Amino acid sequence: MSLSMAWLAIELSIGWALLRPPALELQSPGFDGGKLEINSVPEGANISINGKTAQQRTNTTYVVSPGSYKVAVTGGPGNLNCGEKSVSVSSGSTVTVTCTSKGWQ
Repeated sequence: MSLSMAWLAIELSIGWALLRPPALELQSPGFDGGKLEINSVPEGANISINGKTAQQRTNTTYVVSPGSYKVAVTGGPGNLNCGEKSVSVSSGSTVTVTCTSKGWQ
C-alpha cells in the first residue's frame, strides 16, 4: 500500500469516527441510553448535533447517552432554518424535536 493510500485510509477512518451516528457507537449490553428523534416537515433536511454535521437527514432517531445536546436542522426540500436547540435526554426516554418552516415545534 502506498503512503498516499495509507493516509487516505486514516483520513476516512477519522471522518467516519466523527460523523457516524451515535447509535452505532453506543449500543451495548446494559446501555442505559435514551433516544433523540429529529424530524422535519418536509423531511430530508440536514442535521447538526453539537456542531457536527450528521450523514443522516431528517427524519431519524439516534440512540444516545443521557445528557444535553445542541441540535440544528437546515436546508432540505423546504429550505428549513432551525438554529441550535438545546435538548436533554434522560436514560430510557425519547425526546422528539421537529423543525418546520415556522421554526422548532
